[in-house]
This record gives sequence, structure tokens and C-alpha cells, in this order.
Amino acid sequence: MFERFTADARAVVVDAVGSADQVTPQELLEALLATDRGIATTTLRECGVTAESLHSETPTNDLDQDADVLASIGIDLAAIRESLEQAFGKGALDEPAVPAGIGSRRSRFAFPRSRFEKDAKKVLELSLREAVAHKSNHIGAEHILLGILRVADGPTRTALEAQVSIPEIRSRLESAMRPAA
Repeated sequence: MFERFTADARAVVVDAVGSADQVTPQELLEALLATDRGIATTTLRECGVTAESLHSETPTNDLDQDADVLASIGIDLAAIRESLEQAFGKGALDEPAVPAGIGSRRSRFAFPRSRFEKDAKKVLELSLREAVAHKSNHIGAEHILLGILRVADGPTRTALEAQVSIPEIRSRLESAMRPAA
């Protein structure tokens, strides 16, 4: 399927993979907005959706704030970490090292497939379906955006709909995709 992607669509996927440990529809949307990806980016910007607006609407996961909240009810994260390291060894809670060759740009696949969250995989599948539905022989960034709009839920939906409704974005994008007569 990746061979049917245009250069812009490939760049969206590669940028999303390069910016996150786990690729979600949100990362794909951010990659669409990172640089100009044609009518997809133009439509989003015309609807008031920018990288800055996505970040302002996306809830953050601040670990320090979580630690403060837990401390307020008597839970000491430092003590828990120390206890776990005594029981299971130093660094038991650290991220495991990635084996050599996985994720290497020199390997046949530049990233392990497991890095794509289920919904991100669904976006890419739907981008193919959108291309077929629009009678296109390639998958462009605009088709990825249509896939994102179909899958959008949680933080992605919240970030998009803070600016404009998802049906409105879809309508404007499909209008821009129609060839001028």
C-alpha cells in the first residue's frame, strides 16, 4: 500500500514516526500541519486548525503534577520506586533498551510496525478507502486527513472540534479536492 502514497503522504507518515514513540492519529495530524502538505494543510489552516491550536487543546500528562496529586493523598512515588528497585533490581522501572537493528534506518523497514497504534493503522487503511472512493490512483495527504477525520476521537476530536466541526472540515476538503471545471 505504501507504494501508492504520494511524496507528501509518505512524508506525513515518516514525520509522525520520527516524532513519537507510539504513532496515533494525533501524531499524523500534527505531521500534516508541520509543513505544507498541499490542500490538506491549507484546508486545516483555513478552518483555524494549527499546530499551536492542537497543542493548546490537547491535554498534557504532567508527571510532576501527578506526583503532587498522589503526595497530597499520602502516596510517595520516590518511596515506591525505591521499594520496587530493592525487590526487582536497580532500573526495574526504566524503559528497556531497544535491540540493535530495530528501528535502524538501514534496516529494510525504518520502524517496527508495532509503533502504530490501532487507530493510526485504521487511519492509513481508511486513507486507501478514501482514495478509492474519490477515484484516485494514489494516496495523498488529503486522503490521510480524510482517514483522520473518520477515526478522530478523544484528544484528536477535541483538538479539531475546538476550531470547527469535523463535517465542516471534511466538506471543505472534499470541495478543494474536486477538480476545477
